[in-house]
Amino acid sequence: MRNVDLKTARSTPGQENITARLVRHLDARLRDFGPGGPEVLEADQNAGVVTARFPGHDTARVLGRLEGEYGVSAGQENGLAVFRLSPDVPFEDLDYVWGCLFDLLS
Repeated sequence: MRNVDLKTARSTPGQENITARLVRHLDARLRDFGPGGPEVLEADQNAGVVTARFPGHDTARVLGRLEGEYGVSAGQENGLAVFRLSPDVPFEDLDYVWGCLFDLLS
């Protein structure tokens, strides 16, 4: 099982452009679900944060299963999923997160 930490942001000065690209990538992957998938509420390229909800699903339960079954940790604030991206997160890990969510939400 992979260990993907999207709970803790680790900013690196001079790497803001990479973080912004990661945000755009995760935003696009999550929106790719279409109906029944995550709803992206914010994709803040400056902060490196993607905030989403899972219509029809309990956020805490989805995030708990995501961590317990797939090794992906993400934050939760006000009932929303919060994915904090850092320049050291490989793009492949975001594709893995998408696949895990696809399994959980399908």
